[in-house]
Amino acid sequence: MRSMVLLRNDLRLTDNAAIDAAYQEGKDGTIALFFLTPKQWQLHGVGSPRVSFMLNCLRSLQIELEKSGTPLLIEQVDTYEDIPLRLQSIASQHDCQSIHVNREPGIDERNCDDACATQLGIHDISFQVHDSNTILPIHEIVTGSGSPYRVFTPFCKQWHQQLESRGLPVFNQPEVSRVLDLESGTIPNEIPGFIPWKAQHLWKAGSDAAHVLLDKFLDDAILKYNDKRDVPGETGTSTLSPWLATGAISPITILRKIYQRFGENSEDWNIGVKSWVNELVWREFYRHVMHGFPKVSMNQPMVEWAHNIQWREDSAGLQAWQEGSTGIDIIDAGMMQLKETGWMHNRVRMITAMFLTKNLLIHWRHGESYFSRHLVDYDFSSNNGGWQWAASTGTDAAPYFRIFNPVRQADTWDTSRTYIKRWLNRTPMSLDPIVDLQVSRRRAIETFRAAKEFATDKSKGGNQDPAIRSDAI
Repeated sequence: MRSMVLLRNDLRLTDNAAIDAAYQEGKDGTIALFFLTPKQWQLHGVGSPRVSFMLNCLRSLQIELEKSGTPLLIEQVDTYEDIPLRLQSIASQHDCQSIHVNREPGIDERNCDDACATQLGIHDISFQVHDSNTILPIHEIVTGSGSPYRVFTPFCKQWHQQLESRGLPVFNQPEVSRVLDLESGTIPNEIPGFIPWKAQHLWKAGSDAAHVLLDKFLDDAILKYNDKRDVPGETGTSTLSPWLATGAISPITILRKIYQRFGENSEDWNIGVKSWVNELVWREFYRHVMHGFPKVSMNQPMVEWAHNIQWREDSAGLQAWQEGSTGIDIIDAGMMQLKETGWMHNRVRMITAMFLTKNLLIHWRHGESYFSRHLVDYDFSSNNGGWQWAASTGTDAAPYFRIFNPVRQADTWDTSRTYIKRWLNRTPMSLDPIVDLQVSRRRAIETFRAAKEFATDKSKGGNQDPAIRSDAI
């Protein structure tokens, strides 16, 4: 029997359920396949940093696959809608009786999987979806009533309980399979519509680089993570997010290494280790939310009353935010770091996102879209979850009246201005702020309160327009 593995955001050999299953079935050889979908990427707002890093990870994986006797085919289609028929054609051409893939939480990917299963089933080719891009199958974690969780804390509790009962998943390390007389495809250096990314040299792609970075982090920084993670001027985080986003390393692998270093009993862990693992659970939660509530994949807020928010159309303010010229030093430094490196410190991501959505009162979708185009670690679930958290429109989001003061945030987390001096492209405090922080804070609170009260009034039969209230500020 010959099998095929369809690769997406799982560009690794280790702890890859789809590859493991394909190798187990592929006694007559296994073929790997990756679809380039440039038009779909553009529709999803994916930018050049993410595409460039992904292609580099794909090149690294291709070498590993070939050592295992597995050719990696590269096919290009416009959108996911073109995949089912093309996949069936390729599978039939190479006499593959089964196809394996790892689950993705987005609605477009899930619809594509359903269409693939239907199309392949007509030709008696099995299509099997596996789970190894999360530590646990996030769609199987449900409330007592069988519905997905909306709040992190009970999800986290259930997640830990299931991990304890299930144990950490174990997969076989792929061995050399039957060598096929088939050449791998060519991975292009450039994709039409995507400008070559100048900063890609800052990020060494591939699984080996991820493991080196993880080991270095576990040696020291993780023990101080709880104290240093919010200090942008220091290297207090792992910066593994680009490799997690492309699947060059699995969170299962990460947790296994933590077990090896610090033991399997989390009660014995240092507070830094506990805090960092908690971030992995947040990653799982955002995927759980996206899978359980498909509207999150469709530019919709999680909370219904957020539809009533009267966002401002402010092209000048949006442009100033994007260009790092708001006059708020920590905001502008963060936006410059993003532009130059494709990455931004997580604390600064929260500060810049809340400034855009609260102080400027610009729709979170504009910020989410800008980040997706510029982040090397762009991950649909996490990016959407983070933006909706900052905008107070998502599940388990910050209360709408909780608004960061970016100047105070800088005083707290960048006390010596190390981060600001490193990334700000002008003299600190040399530009007047484009908005008064206190006035804009009050405006945001009143606007959000009006939107929420309008939803309450409407449910009781009222019809007062929230725009009337917010315009009266």
